[in-house]
Amino acid sequence: MAMRGGDGRGGTKAQARLLLAVAGLWLTIAPAVSYAAVQIGSISGAPGSGFTPNARFGLTSALTTDTSVKHVVNKVDCEAIFAAETPVVRITWSFVGDNVVTIPTSYGVKIAAPGKSCSATTMNETGTDGCNVLISDKATNIISATSLTTDIDLRDLFAGVVCTNEVEVEARIYFIIGGTGTTAGQQFSGATLNFTVDTKAPAAPTVDSVAAGGGNLSVAWKLSDAATTPYARVYWSKVAFPASAPATATHKSEKLTASTYQITELDNGTTYYVAVTAIDANENESKAAEVREGVPIEVQDFWQYYQASGGTEEGGYYGCSAGQQGGRPAHSTGWLMLGAAALLLVLRRWRSARRGVGAGPAILSVALLAGGALTPTSAVADSPRTSSLDLRMSFYAPAIDSEFVSTNGQQPYAKAFSDTSLQKGIAFDQILVDGFADLSIGGSLGWWSIEGKGRKLDGTQSQDKTTLTVVPLTLDLGLRLTVLAFRYGFPLVPYARGGLAYAFWWAKDGNDKVSTWTGVDNKVRTAEGGIAGLHGTIGVRLLLDNFEPRAARGFDLETGVNHSYLFAEYQRLSLNNFGDSRTMDLSDGVITFGLAFDL
Repeated sequence: MAMRGGDGRGGTKAQARLLLAVAGLWLTIAPAVSYAAVQIGSISGAPGSGFTPNARFGLTSALTTDTSVKHVVNKVDCEAIFAAETPVVRITWSFVGDNVVTIPTSYGVKIAAPGKSCSATTMNETGTDGCNVLISDKATNIISATSLTTDIDLRDLFAGVVCTNEVEVEARIYFIIGGTGTTAGQQFSGATLNFTVDTKAPAAPTVDSVAAGGGNLSVAWKLSDAATTPYARVYWSKVAFPASAPATATHKSEKLTASTYQITELDNGTTYYVAVTAIDANENESKAAEVREGVPIEVQDFWQYYQASGGTEEGGYYGCSAGQQGGRPAHSTGWLMLGAAALLLVLRRWRSARRGVGAGPAILSVALLAGGALTPTSAVADSPRTSSLDLRMSFYAPAIDSEFVSTNGQQPYAKAFSDTSLQKGIAFDQILVDGFADLSIGGSLGWWSIEGKGRKLDGTQSQDKTTLTVVPLTLDLGLRLTVLAFRYGFPLVPYARGGLAYAFWWAKDGNDKVSTWTGVDNKVRTAEGGIAGLHGTIGVRLLLDNFEPRAARGFDLETGVNHSYLFAEYQRLSLNNFGDSRTMDLSDGVITFGLAFDL
């Protein structure tokens, strides 16, 4: 207590003296400063140099020991450096020490050209071949050394490199740090920043084929070593160019990771010259092994084949025009407005409870329950059911070729698309009345796309792909007989559904563009549109709750899914604009299966 003065300041002075004594003792016994690493803040063109290094130069902040940050100069960079008037870069850096105290230090910077070296722990060197001391014994301290800058002339750093020679060598920048210790004297540690000079071109790829398509050429190749040379580039031109100088071609692709490339928007019947180069990880590019020739040809995609076969569909969207559409009178859009209103109803916020349904629905409920005089059993899940969701997969094949059965027997769909494709979709409905049976209103959305091959004018198959996509929508009323499952534990729920249908569709050519056809009347017909119709469905659901009631109950409590089902159904889909003979027929008898959930 005697340390405290009458004014309270004696203790403060004593504490200050004690802290100074401890600090002095620490400095006396502290070892020489050891600097673990150099932190590179940035590498950029020096002010006034007019030179900007490429990103391969490694411009991001990192420790010199961080091997994930590469510092690379490839052949293009090398040529740019020696062509520049003042290729000077500025390195912003700092050093990180083990002892974070203000200790006088010094630093130096040295460079060694490719094939040369410097000492990593010596500030000054004399008589060392190729070691160029830029800065020596520059005094600083650990606080002011947080943002040091050093300018490097790259012509000195890469002295002796001939960019046209194929070499892979390293140049180095040495950062030498000096620290003062009371017992060890001046101590030095260093950090080295390595730059790889890589001017070696990879081996050229082998071109497997240049296949002719409609307004396109498809090029395929093999790389000699995909591990070290992961990229390629395709060059093409109407004018011949040498394999040794592919860059003289008039067109080129981006850097590619695939082994094929389609050159599009070409003129049919015109000769094109094509070459492929390889690009390594440092973006050195090879010469081409050879220059190949290709001539695009006339190819009919599905839509063009359909039109050439005498197809009557002209494209356009049924019911969405105020005037003539595709040679057919436009129809009222009233049913579309009705569909939009119904969808708003379907997608409205799910009701948390639905006990009072109004006078009209209540009367319908009584009528549906009139035959339900059987003894009920307890339900598996007790939360209110307001809606139902189906996840669907369908076997679908549109009846497009039926149009030609009574005329010329052509089969444009079958010849273009030899494989099958599943339709994927989702259906949602809102339960209006439940009890003996569920009465619901809802709709569905599907997606179906198939890929095939185009047709050459001689009737043989081409290498061009052609696609047809159909997006069907339905708006319907449904009735599900739920009484047996919910009251008596019989796990099957029969149902029926029917209503309006509409399908958006489009077809694409070998260039992945929506196809067009110009008829003898010079009218252009575009392969996209919408076709309306009707649908009717019958099916059965298998209630899964009965097989695992406890799990079903937990699923209901946790997620609100009252019941889960497997289902299968048959749908008669009539999509031909209500029997219009001038419409491409997208009708089919569709078998669908999937999962369903009551929500």
